Parts: sequence; structure tokens; C-alpha cells
Amino acid sequence: MMKRFIAYTLMMLTLIFVGAAHAEAEKFEEELHYFSVIPEQPGGEGERVQVVEFFWYACPHCYDLEPHLKSWLKKKPDYVDYVAIPAMFNRENVIMHAKTYYALNLMGLVDPLHEKLFDAVHRDRIRLNTPDEMEAFLEKEGVDIEAYRKAMKSFAVQTQARRAAVLADRFDIRGVPAIVVDGKYRTGGMDGPTMMEVTDFLIDKVRKEKGYAN
Repeated sequence: MMKRFIAYTLMMLTLIFVGAAHAEAEKFEEELHYFSVIPEQPGGEGERVQVVEFFWYACPHCYDLEPHLKSWLKKKPDYVDYVAIPAMFNRENVIMHAKTYYALNLMGLVDPLHEKLFDAVHRDRIRLNTPDEMEAFLEKEGVDIEAYRKAMKSFAVQTQARRAAVLADRFDIRGVPAIVVDGKYRTGGMDGPTMMEVTDFLIDKVRKEKGYAN
């Protein structure tokens, strides 16, 4: 009787562990929490995994994601390469914001000003919808406006902006924030903590598909 009880107990424990593992694996579902990119695009080489975030400074959901993204960046695995790409929807202010991001990056100022641009729009309610409004804000932040104007017209910024538009089309980015993992999976439309959880889930998924243990 005792042997049968022990055998039964072990079987039940096994079923519980298998069920728990299955539940964890199914925690996020395709077509609900994430979508496949079709056709699949290039990602990180070898064991590396590329994570691309599409954003827009005037997007409230992007602003809400920022603190969760910053926290995630501090603890992301070393094999993960993060790339930020501004949205390039067909609107003048969106395109101007995207080119501003690349111009500031070219000038070596994107790190100190990235969060300030978000705060200006969403916390301080400063309209940055026109070049004049953007220049007025940047000048107050100590940016050399002539250098900024030169950067905005530069070949490098024009090229990066065109590439951003091409990538958004390839990844079928219709709204922001959106995160694409290794050119294979896209997620978005959820609260910040959930988006970063799904991102980690997809990173693990890609690693397993590449044949690397996590």
C-alpha cells in the first residue's frame, strides 16, 4: 500500500511540474501578446539577440514605457543588443522628431536630451510640433542651433531617417511603442511592465531557436 501511495504521489508531483512548465511556456501567446515578422528580417549574429524599439516623443504610451525600458536596459543580458529607432509615420511633426533624434545623436547629445524631450512634451506640456518650437526648446537646453540645423540637413541624418522608414515598413510597425526581437517577433500595445516581460520571453525564445541554452 505504501509503495502504491509513494508511486501515486510521485506521479502527481510530476504532473504538477509538467503542468507548471507548460503554463510558463504558454504564458504569452502568439497573435495575442506578440506577432511573427513576415518575412523574417536579419537579427543578431551568432548567439547575439537584437532588440529594436520604435518610439515617438509625442506618444504617451512611449513615455509610459520609458522608465520600464530604462530599468530593463540596466539588467539586460550582455548578448542582447538594443537599438532605438524613431517612428517615421507620414506626418511632418513625427518626421521632424525622428530627424531631431538622429541629429542630436550625430551631435553626441541624444543621451542627455532624450528623456528631456519626453518630459517636455508629456510632463511640461510644451508643444514641439514645429521646427521653431523644437529649436526654441533645444536652445534653452544649451544646444548650438546652427549646428543642429546643419545636422538636420546632413546626409547622415537623411540616410538614417530613410532607413528608419524602411525598417518600420519591413517590421509592419503601425503604432508605437513597438519592440522587435531579432527581426522575428514584434510586440506592442501593452503596459510597460508586460511589454518588457514579453520582450524577455521572446529573447529566450529566439535563443532556444538558435540553439543556445538560457
